[in-house]
Amino acid sequence: MKLGDELKNVISRAASFVARRGEDAVRDARDVDICLLALCTPESLAKTRFPVAYVEFLRTCIEHVDCTVREVKTCDGSDEWTERFTTLLEVLRSGVPPIEFSTASDAALIADRYHALLRPFRFKGWTGDISLHFQLSSSFGRKARILSSTIRYGRSKQLLELGTAYGMSGLFMLEALRANGETGHLITLEGSEPQYSIASEMLKNRYHDTVTCHFGTTEETLPRIAKDVVIDFMFHDAGHSREDYIRDFNAVKNSFAPGALVLIDDIRWEDPLMSQGRALRCYEGWMEICADSKVRRAVEIDNSMGLLLLL
Repeated sequence: MKLGDELKNVISRAASFVARRGEDAVRDARDVDICLLALCTPESLAKTRFPVAYVEFLRTCIEHVDCTVREVKTCDGSDEWTERFTTLLEVLRSGVPPIEFSTASDAALIADRYHALLRPFRFKGWTGDISLHFQLSSSFGRKARILSSTIRYGRSKQLLELGTAYGMSGLFMLEALRANGETGHLITLEGSEPQYSIASEMLKNRYHDTVTCHFGTTEETLPRIAKDVVIDFMFHDAGHSREDYIRDFNAVKNSFAPGALVLIDDIRWEDPLMSQGRALRCYEGWMEICADSKVRRAVEIDNSMGLLLLL
């Protein structure tokens, strides 16, 4: 075959691949629209204060999502933990599983109630209201699905969350635990009000003894919490700086079970509003944690989250 013919074949295959991906995307979007039209009945929408936001929340929980995944630390050998981790990465790359609709609709209704909280709120030089802060700081569809998938494929049972915020990420983690059919527990820590009061009320009412909510900073409270527990999954969404990441990881390091997973949010976060004039150096802290001898594998998800597999 001549070089020109080979080039034509390559171009043709590439064009067919792009066309198929485009057709798949159109079909997926149409399927989601059909489902939302059928599921969001006038009766269900009548329960909401903000129906457009409610529908959009549901959409992010069920539409096709895939992630970019970049490995920054690998290891030799294979065992059940590394095989689970590899499967999780394949799932994140190819298509993150949707949230079960009953869970998504419950979470969307909770979010709808929070959208109506218009009390003034000031936090570290930022002023607005609770509704806006909730929208800016909470875990919704994409992040919720990454959390749920990590717990699902890691078969995690004993969960630790640093940074409860308004409880949405805790809700999705506890629902993933329930879906696994595992007997487990979530410990969650929040250092600010009114987030703690709002989140702990919702989580305790919904999950009872399956969740323990602590109020306090990670610097003061985490060493005491970590001393008496064994953790196989930790979600870090608390203070975002090099110092916060390293201090909090070290506080829990000896409490991690073999094969534990750690998901750290906002590894490249450098918000000048929250930095108060100092360099946060989040990514530097993330890379220092990756270099720790307890870390077997480390990946970056969507250039914004870090995921670790521990010894």
